[in-house]
Amino acid sequence: MSTRKNTLDGLFTGIEDITDARGRVVNTVLYSKAGNYSSIFEIENPVQQYCTDADQYYAFMNVLDHILQTLGEGYALQKQDIFCRQAYHHDITPDMEFLTQSYFKYYEGRPYTEIRTFIIITQETRKSTFVAYDPKKWAEFNNKVQKVKDILEEKGLPHHLLGRKEIDEYLHRFMAFDFKKGPFGMTNLKCTDDCLKMGDKVVKNFSLVDIDVIDLPTVIHPVQTKPVNGYPVSTDLLSFLSTVPLTDCVVYNQVIQIPAQRKERQRLIGKSKRHASMPDPSNKIAKADIDEVLEVIATEQKSLVWTNFNVLVSCKPEHLTKVTSYLETKLFEVGIAPSKSAYNQLELFMDSFPGNAYSFNKDYDLFLTLQDCALCLFYKERMKHDEVTPLKVFYTDRQGVPIAIDFTGKEGEKKLTNNSNFFCLGPSGSGKSFSTNTVVRQLIEQDTDVVMVDTGDSYEGICGYFHGTYISYSKEHPISMNPFKVSDVEYQQNFGEKKNFLKSLIFQIFKGNKAPEKLEDTIIDTVLNEYYDAYFHPFSGYTNEEKEELRKQLLLADKRNGKYGEYIEAIENDADVISSQETKTASSDKQNYTKDEKEHHAKVQRLVEKLHNLANDAAASVGEREHANNQLMRLMPELIEGHYLMKIDQRIERMERQKRDLKVTKLSFDTFYEYACERIPQMMDEKSIAFPINEFAAILEPFHKGGKLETILNNDMDLNLFDEKFIVFEIDKIKDDPVLFPIVVLIIMDVFLQKMRIKKGRKALIIEEAWKAISSPTMAEYIKYLYKTVRKFHGIAGVVTQELGDVIDSPIVKEAIINNSDIKILLDQAKFKDRYDEIAAILGITDVQRQQIFTINSLDNHEGRNYFKEVWICRGQSADVYGVEEPPECYMAYTTERAEKEALKIYIMHYGGDTIEGIRHFCQDMEKAGLTGKYLKFANEVNKQQNVMELWDKVA
Repeated sequence: MSTRKNTLDGLFTGIEDITDARGRVVNTVLYSKAGNYSSIFEIENPVQQYCTDADQYYAFMNVLDHILQTLGEGYALQKQDIFCRQAYHHDITPDMEFLTQSYFKYYEGRPYTEIRTFIIITQETRKSTFVAYDPKKWAEFNNKVQKVKDILEEKGLPHHLLGRKEIDEYLHRFMAFDFKKGPFGMTNLKCTDDCLKMGDKVVKNFSLVDIDVIDLPTVIHPVQTKPVNGYPVSTDLLSFLSTVPLTDCVVYNQVIQIPAQRKERQRLIGKSKRHASMPDPSNKIAKADIDEVLEVIATEQKSLVWTNFNVLVSCKPEHLTKVTSYLETKLFEVGIAPSKSAYNQLELFMDSFPGNAYSFNKDYDLFLTLQDCALCLFYKERMKHDEVTPLKVFYTDRQGVPIAIDFTGKEGEKKLTNNSNFFCLGPSGSGKSFSTNTVVRQLIEQDTDVVMVDTGDSYEGICGYFHGTYISYSKEHPISMNPFKVSDVEYQQNFGEKKNFLKSLIFQIFKGNKAPEKLEDTIIDTVLNEYYDAYFHPFSGYTNEEKEELRKQLLLADKRNGKYGEYIEAIENDADVISSQETKTASSDKQNYTKDEKEHHAKVQRLVEKLHNLANDAAASVGEREHANNQLMRLMPELIEGHYLMKIDQRIERMERQKRDLKVTKLSFDTFYEYACERIPQMMDEKSIAFPINEFAAILEPFHKGGKLETILNNDMDLNLFDEKFIVFEIDKIKDDPVLFPIVVLIIMDVFLQKMRIKKGRKALIIEEAWKAISSPTMAEYIKYLYKTVRKFHGIAGVVTQELGDVIDSPIVKEAIINNSDIKILLDQAKFKDRYDEIAAILGITDVQRQQIFTINSLDNHEGRNYFKEVWICRGQSADVYGVEEPPECYMAYTTERAEKEALKIYIMHYGGDTIEGIRHFCQDMEKAGLTGKYLKFANEVNKQQNVMELWDKVA
C-alpha cells in the first residue's frame, strides 16, 4: 500500500542551471530519476489556425525534421501542446472612452482557448544500476540544445529556453493539471481504470495508437482539407483539439525517440525473414510491408523512430462520456482509432510528464514508424494574438476574443505595408458600415483626425458621440468652399500639388468624365500658373532678358506656323514695302537694343537707304545700279528679320500692356474665371492655337457670380474645420447630380489635403459610395496623386464600396486606388462566388487568400455572440479573417437602422442631450425588458411610446 502511495515520488532528481565562463546561465537541465538530461523550450507553433495555407504545415514539419536530424541517435523530442480554457480580461482604466470601457466590459470573463507549446530535448543514458557522468555526452547534449536554439532562431520561431523557476512551475502545473492563469493548488489523486480523479475533476489519457492494432491511415499527411462554403480549407490533422467541449484543459503529448538505426534495421530484416519462413497470406502481407519500409529507408535515407502520441483531458466527471465520444468521433474522421485498452492511466500520466520521454514501455506504449510519418501527427497550429503596435485596433479572433492589430500595417513592430491606404468591398448587408464605424471609433480615440464623405447617414451616430462636425448638403445650406484660395506658404511649398487638384476640378466641371486633350491641359496649366503669379507677384513689365526670350519664342513660332514665310514672300514680290522711313520709324520705337545693336542697325539703315537711292538713280551707270541691287539682296535677309523683329516687339509691347491690365486682387473661382476668359483668347492669338473658349466659359459660368451655383466655389471655408478631430460630410441629397456631386466631393478632398499638410499626427480620409463620383479618367491622375501624397503626411486614404461592378468595370479603381492601397478589406463575398476569378485577378488575391475569404461567416463560431460579422483584412502580403463584434453600447452608436436611431434620440433628449447617458440607459432598459440584443424590437416600442422605458406606465 505504501508503494502505491509513493508512486509519484522521485520522478525527477533535480534542476540545474548551466553557466558559462562569465557566470551567465546558458542552459537549464532537468534530470529524471533514470539520469536522463532534458532542456525545455517554450515555442509558438508557426501556423495560425485557419490560415488555409498547406505549405506552412509542411514548412513546420521540415523544421521539426531538421531538429530530429540534428539530435540524432540516443535523443528524444517531446512536444506538448497545452489547450487551456482561460477567461478573457483586459484592464479598464478611467481615462478610457465610454465605448471602449463598454467594449472590454462586454468581453470580461469570456472563455477562450489558450495554446501553449513546449518542446523538450532529452538525452538517453545507458540503463544500469548507477548513472555514470560522461563529460563527452554532457558536452554533446549542451551543444545539441544550442543547435536546436539556433534552428529555431534561424526559422524565425518565437522561442524561450525555460529557467529553473519556469521548469519547476511547469512540472507542478502538470502535476495539478492546471494551466489557468493565476495561482493553483494541488489536490488528492485517485487512480481508476478509466481515469485519474483530482478533486472535483477527472483526467483521462487517450493513446492515439493501439500498438496491437496500429489503426492508422494507410497514407498520412501533416495537413487535412475540409470543405468550408464549398472551398477546400487546409487545417491541422488534429485541429479539433482546440475545441474539445466541456474540458478545462487538454494536453497533446507527442514523443519521438531516435534509436540506433543500424540495430533497428537489422531487427526488421530479421523479422522479415521470420515472416518469410512461414508462407501463409498474413505473413506474406507482413513481409511485404516490412520490405517496403526497408526499401524506403535505403532509397530515401529515412530514419526509424519509436513514438507515442496521447491526449490528456481534464473535465467534470459527468462530462467524461461526452468528451470521450467527441474525441473518438473526431479521431475516426481522420482515420485514427484510439486505443481501447489504456487501463494504465497512472503510468501513462507519469510517462507524459515533460522530460519523461524515455519512460514509456516499448512492449505496449511505443510503436515503430518512419520519422516523417510520425511528424505528420505533430500539432502545428496556434491562435491569433495581439500585435505589438502603438496603434491598436481591436477585432476578435475566430473564437471570439479581442485581439489588437496594427490596422495601418506600418506602425507596428513588424512592418507589413508601405502605405496605410485601404480599399473596402462588401455587398449590401455584409456589415460594411458597421465595420468601418468600429475602425473610425478606435482611430479617433487614438488621436487621429478623420474626415468622412458619406451618402446615407451611416456615421451620424458616431459623429454625435464624439461631438464632431456633421455637415449635410442642402439647397439652403450647400457645402461651399474656396479651393482657389492658397496661402503664401502653400504657394511656395506645395503649389504643384495644389495646381494638379485645381486642374482636376476645372476639367471635372468642363469635361465631365471625358479626359482632356493635351493642348487643353497645357493651356489650363499655363493659365493657373499665370493667375497665381499675377496675385503673388503683380506684373509691372518684362525685363530685357524676358523680352529677348519672348522675341526668340515668337519668331520661332511664326517661322513654324508660316507667318514669317508669308512675310518674306510679300517682301520679295514688293521690295518697296520696306521703306527707309518705315525702318526709321520702327527703329525709333525700339527700346530693347543694346548700344552696339542700335549702332549696327543705324549703319545698316543708312547703307540700305544709300543703295536704294543708287539703284533707282537714272543718272547712275548700269554697273552701279547692278552693284547696288546685289548689295541690297545681300542685306535684305538681315533687314527683313530686323524689321520682323520690330513687328514682334510691337506685339510684345501689346502683350505687356494686356498682362499689366490683368490684375488679380483676390483668389476665388470668380476671379479665376474672369482671368481665364480674358487670358485664353490672348494665348490663342499669341500662339495661333485653338481652344473652345466659348464652350469653356458657358459650362463654367453657373459657378461664377450671378450663376445658380455661385456659392459652391467662392466661400472661404470655416477655419474651425481645421481644428475638428472628426468631420462627416453627408451629401446624399446630391448623389444623383452628375455635375454638382463630383465637384463637392473634390472640394471636400481638398479640405482634407489642407488639413493633412497643416496638422501634425495621423489623419484619415474615408470616402464611402461617394468615391464613384470621381472615378473618371479626368480624376485618375488626381486620385493617384492623393493616394501617394497622404502617406508622406502620416495619412490614410480609404474608399468603401459595395458593388462588384465598381471593381471590375472601372479602370481607375485598379490603376489609381487598388494599386496604391496596401490594405484590402473584404466582407462576405458569397454573392460574388461565381464571378470571383475577375475580382481576384484585379485585387491580386492568391488561391490561399481566396480560401480564407470564403470562410467568412462560415465557421461554427456564432453561438452566444452579439451582432457579429467577419471581415478579411490583407495588409501587404499578410491576410487573415477577423471578427467585428461590438457591445450593445457600440452597436447603438453605430446603427444605421432608422427606427433604432430615432429611439436613441428620444433617450438622448430625455437625458439632456448627453449621448453617453442616452446610450447607457437605452442599453440598460433593453436588458431590463428582457430584449438584450433585440435592438429593433426594443426601439420600436420606444418609438411607439415616444418616451424612455421608466415613463411608459406613467400617465401624463
